[in-house]
Amino acid sequence: MLLVVSPGLAAFKGGEPERWGGLIILGMWAVQSVGAFMLPSRYTVVDPVAFLCDLVGTIGFSIIAVNARRVWPLWAAALQLLSLSAHFARWADLAIPSIVYALMRDGPTFFAMVALLAGTVGHIVRMRRKGEDSAWQTWGTSSPASDR
Repeated sequence: MLLVVSPGLAAFKGGEPERWGGLIILGMWAVQSVGAFMLPSRYTVVDPVAFLCDLVGTIGFSIIAVNARRVWPLWAAALQLLSLSAHFARWADLAIPSIVYALMRDGPTFFAMVALLAGTVGHIVRMRRKGEDSAWQTWGTSSPASDR
């Protein structure tokens, strides 16, 4: 249900960073769905489809985190990095129980969707309270304090 609600609310009520976050979640779902037909998911060895999915999420949320004026993409990027590190842990030590690998691999992505949902709700609240919500950093422009 969270897979539908989080990107759906982001698409209809979120700002541009939230909409991009929703697209990343849907992209991860698409990679996982298409990849599952070619390589069924296994928890006893490193799952290359899940690795690719987590790589897409980590890179995507990291790009948003660097450029958006939001906190939630930092959370989502960090959570996806945790999920990505699960694959390296599995690769380094095959003695990790399958349930531990499954939780390390899939759990953080669930909370990344929660972060996206929280970010979308935060955007809605800011829009109602202030009437505006600046979405992106302006890295190329100077601030008034630096002009002195």
